[in-house]
Amino acid sequence: MTDNIINPSHLRKVPLFASLSDAELTEIINSPDNGYEEYGMKQGIIREAEIGDCMYVILEGTVEVSIKGGGSGREITIATLRAGDFFGEQSLLPGGEGRRNASVRAFQPSKLFRIDKKHVLLHIDGIGESEDVTAIPKFKKEEQEVRDILRNLRLFKSLADIELDSYPTWTEVITVGPGDFVVKESEHGDHLYVILDGFVEVFIIDEGGKVNILAKLKPGDYFGEQALMENSDGERNAYVRTDDETRLIKIAKDYFKLALKRDSALAVALTKTGAAQKEEIKKLEG
Repeated sequence: MTDNIINPSHLRKVPLFASLSDAELTEIINSPDNGYEEYGMKQGIIREAEIGDCMYVILEGTVEVSIKGGGSGREITIATLRAGDFFGEQSLLPGGEGRRNASVRAFQPSKLFRIDKKHVLLHIDGIGESEDVTAIPKFKKEEQEVRDILRNLRLFKSLADIELDSYPTWTEVITVGPGDFVVKESEHGDHLYVILDGFVEVFIIDEGGKVNILAKLKPGDYFGEQALMENSDGERNAYVRTDDETRLIKIAKDYFKLALKRDSALAVALTKTGAAQKEEIKKLEG
């Protein structure tokens, strides 16, 4: 493969690297830890559940993202990514299990740039050898966005101002790449999510392998609360996948449960919503 096929503008499209200077991005490109890889048609790149040690930026070609779903456990294609897209970063982020949440294979012959895990970790939330002061206004703006959206959510109307103002201790803003999973059916749920920007699809996969869309959610919507309800078994009842790059507020279960204890009307409404969702899923699964 020819040299210099990737340049700083490619990496700047990745949220983790967006605030870096050209010099810092060039260091990532030229590091011996990272490099170009080619994959032939239908060749596997990463496999679901394996431990992740790198992420990829697509330079040429097309790749398919798939998961094991349905009663048969066969692989179901749920996204197609093209040049300019990236994948594999979710398993590298702190706080997770470090395992891939989907498989990816080349649909067409593809050229990728592989970035080692340590270069991803160096640049999460400004953690690195240098601090980019130009990113500070962005974080201030983000803080205001989070504060405003939480104050306007029906979910947290019962919290006192002082509790809402402590939101940095019980929330986290995460960025999820296009086509990535936020939650998967049957996994244990410990957080709910509010969409800051971007869009997600909520879906199930029936025993025949068909993908059934339950909802498409937009900024200001939330999901994942049903697995946190008192009468729940704690497992997710659907998959949630991003349509595009998406920012989410990740909210700790304890504060959601605190809000429910104080707001019986909210608890009743969410219980009814959950029952209706179960009925709809049962019908779709046939």
